[in-house]
Amino acid sequence: MVRQRLSWDHLAMGLGGLCFAHCLLTPVVLALFPLLAQGVLGSESLHVLLLWLTVPVSGLGLWLGCRRHKDRAVVAFGLAGMAFLVAARGFEESPLETWLTVAGSLTLIGAHLRNFRLCRADRCEH
Repeated sequence: MVRQRLSWDHLAMGLGGLCFAHCLLTPVVLALFPLLAQGVLGSESLHVLLLWLTVPVSGLGLWLGCRRHKDRAVVAFGLAGMAFLVAARGFEESPLETWLTVAGSLTLIGAHLRNFRLCRADRCEH
């Protein structure tokens, strides 16, 4: 059985997916269980924490892959995704925050998926 090691791209895709799920599911969970609004789910500090984890991990993963395969589309989409996530912080409590977070998360996940596939094809190590 072949074991595949966890890459920075996998970690970044997971964090992007977490941002996506948090953004879409939190309103539903809070509507069903309003007491959770006082805890971590309703806290803006969770958004900051996710952003502080996602941007550096994504940047490192993209840099490690792109320095090898040199696909500029990966860099462009990765930077766009990170920019959407950062921009979303400026629109707290607005529907635009949700749209920017969803767009950023999906764009970032797509960039890392492409980065991972290119690295796997090139056999680059990161």
